[in-house]
Amino acid sequence: MNRPLKWDVFLSSQIPVVTSELPPGVSEMKWSPISSTLISGERDAVLVDTFITMEQNRALADWVAASGKNLTTIYATHGHGDHFFGVNTIQRRFPNARFVASRDAISVMRQQLSPPILGAFWKSRFPGQIDPTLVIAEELAGDVIELEGEELVSIPTGHTDTRSTTCLHVPSIGLVVSGDVGYNDVHVHLGESTVDSRKEWIAALDMIESLKPRAVVAGHKRPGRPDAPAIIEETRQYIRDFDRIAAENQTPEELYSRMFALYPNRVNPAVLWSSARGVTIDRIVAGSTPKRPLG
Repeated sequence: MNRPLKWDVFLSSQIPVVTSELPPGVSEMKWSPISSTLISGERDAVLVDTFITMEQNRALADWVAASGKNLTTIYATHGHGDHFFGVNTIQRRFPNARFVASRDAISVMRQQLSPPILGAFWKSRFPGQIDPTLVIAEELAGDVIELEGEELVSIPTGHTDTRSTTCLHVPSIGLVVSGDVGYNDVHVHLGESTVDSRKEWIAALDMIESLKPRAVVAGHKRPGRPDAPAIIEETRQYIRDFDRIAAENQTPEELYSRMFALYPNRVNPAVLWSSARGVTIDRIVAGSTPKRPLG
C-alpha cells in the first residue's frame, strides 16, 4: 500500500515592476507573491504552476530538485503568464516532465504570448527577465493526473481572475490548489471581471467549499500565512465588497479609496488600483472586453 501523498508550497519573492500605473500615494509596484505547489508520492511528484522570471524559476527548480522526487508533470491552473512562464526553466532540469493544462486554459496561454500582451505588458514590466523560450502546454486528456495510484483532478472554475481557469483537487489528502480562484491576504485581481463574471467567481468558490478541503493553496498568498480553507470565504467577501462598492462609485479613485479603507493591510494595493481602473474603464466603454488582461 502506498503512503499518503504529501504537498508543499514554494513562494516567489515580490519583484519590482516597471510601470507608471500606480495607485495614489504609491511610488513603486511589486508583483504579488506567487505560489507553486509540489504534490509528491514516494518517488514521483507533480508541480502546480511556476513563476515569471528566469531567476525566480531557477530557485523553484532548485527547490524541486532538493525534494529528491522525480518530477513527472507540470500543471498550470490557468493561462496567465505569471503561472506558466517558468516551464522551460523547470524542464531543463527535469526534461521528462510533461506540461499540461486544460484545453481552454491553453487558449489563454496563446493569447498571453501574442505580441500585444507578451511585449507590451510582460516584457515591458520585466525587461530582460523573462525566458526567451516560452512553452505552451499540451491538453490534459480526461481531467485527471495520476500520481502513484492517486488522482489529481482538474476542475473547471470558469471566469474567475481571467477566463477558463481551473483548480486541482487531490481528494485523498483533502487538498485544493486553487490557482487564482482563491487569494490569501493579497489584493484580488478583478481587472478582467464584470458583474456577471464576479457571480461566476463566487460560484467557483462555492464549488471549492463544497469539496470540504482540509487545505486550500491560493495562487497568490502572504508569506507565512497558512493554507487554510478560510481563504475561500475571505476571497468571496472581498469580491462581494468590490461588487457593491463598484456599483456605487464612478471613478477609479473612489473605488480604490473605499476598497483600500476596507482592506488596508492586504499585500500589493497596486493590484486593487489596476482592478479599479479596469472595471471603471469598462463601464465607460459599453460592451467592451475588460482592459486589464493580467494578474
